[in-house]
Amino acid sequence: MGNRSNKMKLKRNNEIIEVFSKKTNGNVKGQVNDNEFEISILSSEENTVKLLHNNQIKEAIIVQDKDKYYVQIDGKQYIFGKVEDEEDVIAGVGASEDIESIVPPMPGTIIKVNVAEGDKVKEGEAVIVVEAMKMETNLYTRITGTVTKVNAKEGDRVDSDTVLVVIEKEEYEE
Repeated sequence: MGNRSNKMKLKRNNEIIEVFSKKTNGNVKGQVNDNEFEISILSSEENTVKLLHNNQIKEAIIVQDKDKYYVQIDGKQYIFGKVEDEEDVIAGVGASEDIESIVPPMPGTIIKVNVAEGDKVKEGEAVIVVEAMKMETNLYTRITGTVTKVNAKEGDRVDSDTVLVVIEKEEYEE
């Protein structure tokens, strides 16, 4: 199997994560920021990896789409963006938060649309449900505001770069 080292920077929720790993004959030792880890790869086929970590067997599904990694472990989804250089990091931090475009984490099918154009939404509200990899995922708004555009309906197949819902930030009272 051989030896292989890998070093990369990933971005999750505006946090930069430095990952270093070294694979030796099915075992992986690594470090995520300051936390060290060790896993054994039990099997690997296509996008699914069965691994042993802290005496527990886990199954991970890993999909790469454009500049992102989508990882599902024990029913939880994690999305990581690749960081090419420091300019990408700076550009992401200063982005405007007056308008939010809701996009799916990966290609999938729209299961339910919870909002319509003109609806008022609060931060943390589930606006749309997408099914991907046999798992339903609620997509939540990070801002309080008004829905200005809905670009999807139940049953639509969508890609990870499809803008499903657009919300314009505003303060409103109940």
